[in-house]
Amino acid sequence: MSYTKKLNFFLLLFPILIFSLSYAVLVSTAPERAREQLLFFGIGYVLFVAVTFIDYNFYKFFWKHIYALTLFTLVLTLFFGETRLGATRWLNLGFISLQTSEVAKIGLVFMLAGFISEHQDVFKNIKIFLRLVLLLIPLFALVLIQPDLGSTIVLFTVAAGILFYAGLSKFYILGGLALFGVFSTPLWNLLHEYQKFRILVFINPSLDVLGRGYNIIQALIAVGSGGLLGKGFGRGTQTHLNFLPVYWTDFIVAAFAEEWGLFGLIMLFVIYFLFLAVILFCVYSTQNSFAELLGIGVFFVFFIQFIINVGMNLGLLPVTGVTLPIFSHGGSSLLGSFLLLGVVGNVWMNRRVKT
Repeated sequence: MSYTKKLNFFLLLFPILIFSLSYAVLVSTAPERAREQLLFFGIGYVLFVAVTFIDYNFYKFFWKHIYALTLFTLVLTLFFGETRLGATRWLNLGFISLQTSEVAKIGLVFMLAGFISEHQDVFKNIKIFLRLVLLLIPLFALVLIQPDLGSTIVLFTVAAGILFYAGLSKFYILGGLALFGVFSTPLWNLLHEYQKFRILVFINPSLDVLGRGYNIIQALIAVGSGGLLGKGFGRGTQTHLNFLPVYWTDFIVAAFAEEWGLFGLIMLFVIYFLFLAVILFCVYSTQNSFAELLGIGVFFVFFIQFIINVGMNLGLLPVTGVTLPIFSHGGSSLLGSFLLLGVVGNVWMNRRVKT
């Protein structure tokens, strides 16, 4: 059978559909960013197809090296990264400012899949489980101190999802919740003032209508004013009059809803859920436990960011700066997303291989 016949057509198709909707709203609201995003989409899609042909066993053998490189990249960011609006999250590579939290998501998936596949008794042996926890702590800490609370939440929930899927017992889950309760006050005190205020403003946006609550209020206005069918291409007043902040990244869903309305929003959600279903289908088709963990990790990366970003745009969750993969503007996110999709593509291609 030829390689082209072994590729998953729907895994190739849905990223194009999602990006097409994203590109439409970017052309309307931010043409220069649209051209830049189109370039990264082209590069990312080639990367996606190329990584599809890399045997996933490569990651099984080299996950330790990949994770070490991930931590090294985060340390480099701490000392040599670009600082924007008080956050040091980017490494300037010349052709791209790499947001290293995207690298962290990739490293996390490879590390957890590799560690769990090597230690089948990880959830029965407390010493091995603690080793895993010790491996996770520096990753979370290095992203949190950038500071990037949104990405830290994504990393933590992705890790929790993978561990739960792999068989983490209720004992550990209840223990973790108990520890969270005990340390909730110290953790609250560790948050920056702006992070605390974001949470309070989420509960009550009127606390700071022109400050922290402004983003949520403007996003809700954009979504609500779109109505059933939207205002139409190029007619979104919230974006074109610059009321809605960062409408090309964090709040691109609100910008899309204003121009495309509830109908467009439902169309986006249906396409994205079908995309997630395709990833799950690829995961469940494999007979290899390591490949299954890799795939489920990729699923959680996309699913959790979808929930957080959409919840943020609809005023259901606090504003955390989490973007929507493939849909939001951002070269690092796009390239990282396509790399992970390439891994899923290879899982599908080798779905009948048991070892």
